[in-house]
Amino acid sequence: MTTNIKSKSVAGSGVAVTTSATSRIVAVHAYTTATGTIDITDKNGSVIKFQVGASNTADIYIGELGVKCDATISVSAPGTGLVTLFLG
Repeated sequence: MTTNIKSKSVAGSGVAVTTSATSRIVAVHAYTTATGTIDITDKNGSVIKFQVGASNTADIYIGELGVKCDATISVSAPGTGLVTLFLG
């Protein structure tokens, strides 16, 4: 079981993690002020993509194996809001 969970938050869109190593996303919490798609990418392209309604939240639990991401992890979100990635 993963014990070294870290959280990284991005306001709106931007880079969440800058590294050359591999990370695993085990959960995502998102809030945005506009309806649209939140896209989480690594050096190879999109790894997680989901829809959020205006002024709504989304909580996604992936599990301890997580989604593998290589190198820098970026977030693209509609409007303003906050996307928090939980990495293990």
